[in-house]
Amino acid sequence: MADVDRFNRLPPAEAERELLACCAAPTWAEAVAAGRPYPDRAGLLATADAALRRLTWSDVSLAISAHPRIGERPAGGDRESAWSRREQSGVAADADTITALKRANLDYERRFDHVFLVFATGKSQAEILDALRHRLDNDPETEQRVVQEELRKIALLRLERLVTDPTAPLSTHVLDLERGRPAAGVAVRLERGAETLAKGRTDDDGRLRDWVPADGWAAGDYRLVFDVGGYLDGGTFFPEITVGFRVAAPDQHHHVPLLLNRHGYTTYRGS
Repeated sequence: MADVDRFNRLPPAEAERELLACCAAPTWAEAVAAGRPYPDRAGLLATADAALRRLTWSDVSLAISAHPRIGERPAGGDRESAWSRREQSGVAADADTITALKRANLDYERRFDHVFLVFATGKSQAEILDALRHRLDNDPETEQRVVQEELRKIALLRLERLVTDPTAPLSTHVLDLERGRPAAGVAVRLERGAETLAKGRTDDDGRLRDWVPADGWAAGDYRLVFDVGGYLDGGTFFPEITVGFRVAAPDQHHHVPLLLNRHGYTTYRGS
């Protein structure tokens, strides 16, 4: 379970990476990460809210560029893509509404030169389309204020999820046997069939945990794919290591470590 204590303990660079999934404005992520440690969730959210209200339009523009068009749900395995899919879960529409959303999105982008941003959680497809059409009548200054408020609501919801959302009971730990130390910064992704469920990087202790959303975690066959070539600068016989494993009891914790050097690797089921 991700929580405020865990967030407080993250290395600064990792904390900022997690915050950027909530709002892709580096100045905001830096400010919130720098405010740690937080005594509780309310303190964290209050600091985050104040920092969001201080964003310049340049910051906001950078942040909204990371958001997909409404109605176009991203397929990536990163946390931000998973949140976008959840937030737009009510936007699945019939063919006529999909066409209308596409046309209205293009009209909006021609008028304001950025994507339409709306706090979509809990809204129906009809409500979102109505809001899009209504906001086309705004002047640019008014619309900038509306966009910043929508971004603020999205970011605070995502931040609250970051410190409360359940995660799948899956972790890994990469040890560099050649150097005799944890392997930090190894890119790892979790796959099931043709779908990428999650992506992450090992922390300074070589560990990766609380990174897989609980949504979709079930019994079945999975693959952990480790980018060893990226970690060892290409100087390895196995540039990419794939560890396939089968989950029979999804309620139990699964720990799949990797012990590696340039010419081989070992894995096992840990605890």
